Amino acid sequence: MAGDVPPAPGEEPASRASTSGQRAPAYPTQPATGARTWAALVLAAIAIVVAVAALIVAITRSTDKGPSASTTVPTYTAAETAAAHQKLCDAYKLAARAVQIDTNGTNPAFANIATVNGAVMLGQTVNASPALLPGDRAAALALAESYSNVAAVSSLATGNDPTWQSALNDANAKDAAMKKVCGGG
Repeated sequence: MAGDVPPAPGEEPASRASTSGQRAPAYPTQPATGARTWAALVLAAIAIVVAVAALIVAITRSTDKGPSASTTVPTYTAAETAAAHQKLCDAYKLAARAVQIDTNGTNPAFANIATVNGAVMLGQTVNASPALLPGDRAAALALAESYSNVAAVSSLATGNDPTWQSALNDANAKDAAMKKVCGGG
């Protein structure tokens, strides 16, 4: 019943009393656990052995640098390298022209946009052109980084500030290196 007080330990609930006078246990008895304990221990031991074996296999495979493990470096044809070079130079010329126009204009926001766009264009072209020669790739990434630096520094310092002048000088030097890569200087 809803208002009945629960039985005290050792007493049986009123609903569990049997009509034959025998008392039903107040709480269910625990089953014998000896067999289940051994089964659980055996399963745990098997799991540990399998885990250790898997770890050993993983470790030995990842450190195996013998003659059977070879890495292939992709090779590109001269035509693929030339096409990648041309793609990079086209992107550079467009970016450099936009930077030149907007940094010599009267709107500093356009100058920042042009340098950020130039950095992004160069970075995307390098990433999309795996056939680029390492020197071309390095020059483009250096100019992209310099463009990004100019955009960031221009927000903090302008005019005759040494940090600003240093960023501009670096961008001009990286631009001159990129002009050489693309045959313009």
